[in-house]
Amino acid sequence: MSNGARWIGLALTLLMFVFSTWMYLQTSDWVALVFAGGSFGYALFFLAAKKAGNP
Repeated sequence: MSNGARWIGLALTLLMFVFSTWMYLQTSDWVALVFAGGSFGYALFFLAAKKAGNP
C-alpha cells in the first residue's frame, strides 16, 4: 500500500468515525455506534500499516 493510499484511508476513516459518532449523538441508534467502532478499527489498521512501513 502506498503512502498516499494510507493517508487517504486514514482520512476517510476519520470522516466515517466523526459522522457515525455525530449520528449516534443525534439519534442514539446503536447501528451508528457499531459503525463508529468499525471506523475506529479501520483507523488502527491504517496506522499500523503506516508504522510498519509495508510497501
